[in-house]
Amino acid sequence: MADIKVAEQNGSAGRADNASLLEKQTRTRRLFSTSQLFAFSLVYFITWGGLGTNMYFALINGGPVAYLFNFIIVFAGVLGQAACLAELSSIMPIAGAQYYWTYAYSPPKYRMFMTWIQGWATWLAFVAGLASVINGTIVNLEASVQINFPDYVNGGWHTTVIVMAMLAFCTILNCWFFGLVPWIELGSGILNVVFFLITLVSLWVMAPRNPASFILTRTNYSGWDNDFVSWNVGMLTQIWLFISFECVIHMGEETKNARRAVPQAMFWSIVTNGVLGFVMIITYIICMPPVEDLLASSNPFIYLLKTAVGSPTVATVLTTGITIIGVGCCLSSFSSTTRLTWAWARDGGLPLYFGHVDGKHRVPLRAVLLTCVIVMLLALLNIGTGTYIAFGAVTSLSSLGSYVSYAIILSVSLYARLTTGLKTAEWSMGRLGLPVNIFALVYTLYCMIWLPFPVTVPVTAATMNYCGPVFVAFMVGAIGSWFAWAKHNWSGPNQGVAEIVMKSTGAN
Repeated sequence: MADIKVAEQNGSAGRADNASLLEKQTRTRRLFSTSQLFAFSLVYFITWGGLGTNMYFALINGGPVAYLFNFIIVFAGVLGQAACLAELSSIMPIAGAQYYWTYAYSPPKYRMFMTWIQGWATWLAFVAGLASVINGTIVNLEASVQINFPDYVNGGWHTTVIVMAMLAFCTILNCWFFGLVPWIELGSGILNVVFFLITLVSLWVMAPRNPASFILTRTNYSGWDNDFVSWNVGMLTQIWLFISFECVIHMGEETKNARRAVPQAMFWSIVTNGVLGFVMIITYIICMPPVEDLLASSNPFIYLLKTAVGSPTVATVLTTGITIIGVGCCLSSFSSTTRLTWAWARDGGLPLYFGHVDGKHRVPLRAVLLTCVIVMLLALLNIGTGTYIAFGAVTSLSSLGSYVSYAIILSVSLYARLTTGLKTAEWSMGRLGLPVNIFALVYTLYCMIWLPFPVTVPVTAATMNYCGPVFVAFMVGAIGSWFAWAKHNWSGPNQGVAEIVMKSTGAN
């Protein structure tokens, strides 16, 4: 009897310890309203600004006509992807959602392996994407400085130092003042629309205009002999604009009424960005100087603004506005990446130590600091003669990593639709679910063909697209860790965490 009593006590203690651990992993606060989460997602993209800062790659592969029509193609494809993920997020709005969904809907025989690969692909994509977003914002800031101070030398250690300052800003907010983040993002969302209108009006009022026929101009300065290949490689600019669009899903545990707010914020922010982007891409094309001059400049977008408005002061205001919104974008990207890091840690993909939520501030402080350190180390790659070559080799993970993630979840959700069916959610496509899922999967697989292609030929160390080899190297590591350890020791996503999170959303 004594032995039984001791066993019962030990069992009770074990359950209590487990409950205590789960509480420490899930005690975040639901701070975001639907409008704040919508703004969070809206500024994550800044599509109308990104179309300017990334126009170079589209203009050398296809010219204005490819610049416009590839955007339409990608926007349609991303809407399909977003609709599918929105439906799933309405069922389970949880940080680390993709690998939870993969675990829930995969064929049982392959469930654990696919979940492991999904977790690593998603996490790598977000970390690399965060590094790229912050770096791109700082490069744009430095280019705007050069408008008034032409002697300023950008790149190298200058860029690294400013990147680290941005990371410190995002880290401080996420660790100790996270209650301000929803309001900062709401303000950034409003400024996004305000500066869009200011830029739009400034260009149409002040800039010389090309004839409407200029929209159909085709150019090819990339060296690709095949126009079909060149056109598809040029599409990478538009694909990049919507990478990791599901960022708001990882904020689901800190959102009020998450099953409704998350899918609505994600889908409609993409629609809004698509509309703003379409209007602005027409504006850029009509107001741009000769393509040859743009490509010869050090920063085509800054050159377009300066020549279009004819005033350094106005150009400075426009670029400063985009940079300010870029800070909101960096904050969105940083917040969502830290939540994914936290989730992947509490589910065993990363050390469990980083799955902890601070009891005082109610944020995953350890995961925030880990993310900051990783991206700071990546920023050091800016230093040296190969400034953007080494850094680009890492940040290129974001595009292919995201699309591998989408391919996995779209495949397993299609499998579920054709077998057991999906649970009815508050945000549902109804009968359109199956055809939209098929369309989104086909689009995703098609884009994955072109993501590893180099932008220009012949290929050199500076022009090489490192997307493929770097991603493969990381995935070899993930697969190796599966066979070496996870296959026999990893128990999959923490179902105790999922149960607590779903109860707090009001799910059954």
